[in-house]
Amino acid sequence: MVMATDRYETVEWLKDADRLTYGDYWNDEQEERQKPFWILDGNFASMEAYLARNGFPAQLRACVDRARARFGRGVDGVGVDLGAGNLWAAPHLFALGNVEHLYCVEYSRHRLLKLGPAVLDHYGVPPNRVTLALGDLHSIRLQDASVDFVFLSAAFHHSDQPDNLLREIRRVLKPGGVVIIIGEHITDAGILSRLRHMAKFIVARTVPAVAQKSLFGRTLTAERFVPRDEDLLIGDSRLGDHAYMLNQYRTMFAAAGFACEVLRRREWPYQAFVLAPIGAA
Repeated sequence: MVMATDRYETVEWLKDADRLTYGDYWNDEQEERQKPFWILDGNFASMEAYLARNGFPAQLRACVDRARARFGRGVDGVGVDLGAGNLWAAPHLFALGNVEHLYCVEYSRHRLLKLGPAVLDHYGVPPNRVTLALGDLHSIRLQDASVDFVFLSAAFHHSDQPDNLLREIRRVLKPGGVVIIIGEHITDAGILSRLRHMAKFIVARTVPAVAQKSLFGRTLTAERFVPRDEDLLIGDSRLGDHAYMLNQYRTMFAAAGFACEVLRRREWPYQAFVLAPIGAA
């Protein structure tokens, strides 16, 4: 089904997106207004500052460089941005590669259909080279081996079925394609993770919720000051966050048939991955 829009082709891959797990939170426009991604007031600077502070554009650039150096491929041709949010990454993807067409898949209606077009217009993304797809990232309505790259930003850890997600990505990806995943939590049982957990506990109880949303894009939760090992693996149930150890990421990627490059830098609060199908030419 194709829905008419003013400038951007929009397809509806999922009619009941509001009913997906965590759909209530991600389709809450009032909640969104408290976040730096709400740019309908023209405050793109706030969004850009938040992205830079969390290292997302830098991670994307580093991943594209690593993909070309390690696997000889990049963000060229036809791509898919899964869990695209307000489409902030689209201008960066077009700037970093020779993107012919980009499918932006998102199940938050207001992010995809209100915020997304505003972002694309503001940064001058050509309307004829983008398709907005209202849908679930586990069900990509494209043919097998039809896309050259898949991109996820702070989206992989929201999947309740990461193995199914990876199989679906592998299905639509060409043998010579590449997957870039950024904005993933860094979780381990070491002293740094325990200190981060303690800091989160303190911030959750001392910083007003409005300030937390401005700084982090969400409110923080932590039940105890001194964490147990299992606490370090628990995400945010309200947002649908999941946390994994690095070896768990590697195991999932390998089981889905992907070679994996891990990118971590001291200045990044999150980690990133570049994946390529194993055995591909």
